[in-house]
Amino acid sequence: MNFKPRAFALATAVAIAMLADPGPSSAQTALTPLRISINPHFITYVAFFIAVDKGYFHDAGIDLQVSKYTTSANSQLPMLARGDLDVSVVVPGPALFNQYEQGFDAHVIASIDEAHPGYLDGSVLMVRKDLVGKIKKPADMAGHAVDGAFPGSPIALLTLEALAAGGLTTNDVKFSTKESATPDQLAALRNGAVDVQGTTEPTATAIQQQGYGQKWLSFHDIMPGYQEAYFGVSSQYAKDHPDAVVRFLRAYLRGVADVGKAKGKLTPDLVATIAKWTEIPPDIIRQMGAIPYYGQNGSVNSDELEKVQKFWVSLDLVKNPVPISKVVDNQYITAARK
Repeated sequence: MNFKPRAFALATAVAIAMLADPGPSSAQTALTPLRISINPHFITYVAFFIAVDKGYFHDAGIDLQVSKYTTSANSQLPMLARGDLDVSVVVPGPALFNQYEQGFDAHVIASIDEAHPGYLDGSVLMVRKDLVGKIKKPADMAGHAVDGAFPGSPIALLTLEALAAGGLTTNDVKFSTKESATPDQLAALRNGAVDVQGTTEPTATAIQQQGYGQKWLSFHDIMPGYQEAYFGVSSQYAKDHPDAVVRFLRAYLRGVADVGKAKGKLTPDLVATIAKWTEIPPDIIRQMGAIPYYGQNGSVNSDELEKVQKFWVSLDLVKNPVPISKVVDNQYITAARK
């Protein structure tokens, strides 16, 4: 891949941008449209929610056009790859790596969250309430019904890695990836269809509060440092608007900085923002007790991303692995931090 034209365009844009005050008073008179999709029910995106609500994207000269979805981020990758979206959340599932073989060229431009002790992970494994105390370590899942929600998703990866940590494979449990919708996950735990269910926050907290399951393992227990979600950009938008990509990330990092002031705790303002976007009552949000970790400030851990690709290769879900340098384009987050 030839990065020289994009790099030149980006360097020019950044040089111009540095002449202006990067704060709120530097809002562009003509806003640059940017189409993005987001799942509002996922706690991981709270820094983005803050940046939207506080007008940081508008301040950065971005006309942010937000569309919402309620399925896996994997469902958005084809639209991003085709250029039907300009920026979207992407997750390190097989589809991210397989798109290149299919002739597409969407790139990871920044990380969103990172698994860190003392903070909240976006994905959680839950144990059915009547099995709490019986399933205490990964090896205890042997013979049980285990569901990893969306195939190829971070939830599925967490489930598979937890099995591996216990010396198990999917052949040692009754494994499925079918309970993808939140109501189905709750129902599966309530009616005993599953013993261990993968889900996301704040859904996990809501299920626990209703008494159908208990939160058990998350990424910081199994894969410390794992980055669950990234921002991806379409190749055409990056080529046409490299300066807008930088300004988008700069606005997002203002949201990250605001969330960072809470030091992992849920403040009243954060509770209100999360409740507004997720449409989950504030009392349930407060029960989460913490927020995700954003201290990596958008940096992409390429080594961890390579490990994830190798994992999917081992399951034959990625047949032709690609160099991580082709997947990740760090120039935008580097410029955004200046």
